[in-house]
Amino acid sequence: MKQNSLIITVILAIVILSSSMFTVHMTQNAVVLELQKPKEIITEPGLYFKIPFFQQVRYFSRQLLDNDSNPAEVITRDKKNMLIDNFTMFRIVDPLKFLETVRGEQGARSRLDDIVYSELRVEIGRHALIDIVTETRDT
Repeated sequence: MKQNSLIITVILAIVILSSSMFTVHMTQNAVVLELQKPKEIITEPGLYFKIPFFQQVRYFSRQLLDNDSNPAEVITRDKKNMLIDNFTMFRIVDPLKFLETVRGEQGARSRLDDIVYSELRVEIGRHALIDIVTETRDT
């Protein structure tokens, strides 16, 4: 009976200890959330500790991220339809502000799509199709 309780205690200690540690890779930043509120921003790689069940860790990449958007139809100045495909590159500079404003990469990608397509529609709407597809256009 003592041996069983010792084994259970050791297993429980290992589970609690392993859930209280986390690592931040050199290509990541992390935000420690305590009861869903930001408590700490970690920008250096290494091994860190947290309070299990009360604190969660959200990881954000430091690397350049890409966003390949779906093609969209845009109307030119001369009322011709064009199918535009684009991609954008972005980097998370401030993980806390990123978390508070867009909550994650999917939210950022969605917001980027909205902004980029809006600007593309405006800019392409200023030009005729022939100006866009030939080399004699203004810069």
